[in-house]
Amino acid sequence: MLRIMRRPLSLLCFLISFCGILHHKEVFAQEGLKDINGVQLYTKVVGEGLPLVIVHGGPGLDHSYLLPQIAQLGKYYKLIFFDMRASGRSSVNIDTNSMTLDTLLEDIDGIRKSFGIDKMNLMGHSWGGFLAMQYAVKYPDRLSSLLLINTSPASSKLKDETERVAQSRMTKEDSEARLTLLRSEAFRRRDPAAMASLFRISFRGSFFEPHYADSLSLVFQPNYSASSAMLQHLFKDRALLNYDLSRRLSAVRCPTLILGGEYDQVSPQILLDLQKSILSSTLVILKHCGHFPYIERQNDFIAAVRDFLQ
Repeated sequence: MLRIMRRPLSLLCFLISFCGILHHKEVFAQEGLKDINGVQLYTKVVGEGLPLVIVHGGPGLDHSYLLPQIAQLGKYYKLIFFDMRASGRSSVNIDTNSMTLDTLLEDIDGIRKSFGIDKMNLMGHSWGGFLAMQYAVKYPDRLSSLLLINTSPASSKLKDETERVAQSRMTKEDSEARLTLLRSEAFRRRDPAAMASLFRISFRGSFFEPHYADSLSLVFQPNYSASSAMLQHLFKDRALLNYDLSRRLSAVRCPTLILGGEYDQVSPQILLDLQKSILSSTLVILKHCGHFPYIERQNDFIAAVRDFLQ
């Protein structure tokens, strides 16, 4: 099934959304570190109800860029955010040999076990969607549902293509500003403020309306330099260099939501092909929207997730 949702114009919807953001802290329930597979992973739980485990994108980001907007779903569900190993507030001083795709998948499963969930509802955004797909292929019987939000493609070839599209959308001004940052001493030190500026510039072309990039909550920890160095070991894993999940996705048996933006670098055609690979999947394409629908089309994003989970 394919659904295309159009841009809302209601001032009332905007006010409701804005007020919800202002009060998002009221639904925060708990946060802290959990020992997962011998590593301390930072977790944050928002709201109550049906558990929904959320995998952030990156690598190089943590769960914070999803907040406060996605916290609106905490009115209806128990949202379980976590920072991947070597990311955000999770452990950085770990064995470099543990930086593999398979370990990241086991960490997702460890989060499931630590919260006492038999079959989980799993949401992944961007690169987190790719990890969620990999998890669904490996452990199809451990999922109740799968939500792929602006997911990275199922093949490395298509991923390279979408990265070229993203680069082509960078304006001359943004390109010059990015180059200046890359040459700065602050960037060399991986200064948190410099990294936030760099990512915000890089993401501007991923929005249908570029000014929304200023709404991204990009938080980098003081130890980001060590975190960044550790994450480089991920891409020594051949499973992350050359892959194609397309044929294996037939193993995914749970209901699946594939949600994307019409303007995303991951094109609607890529998502249509992905839908054909996953049985029992629903595809929702949001009009006038890029890579971050929970910011540009927050009301429609929440409605699509709620419709699917209900």
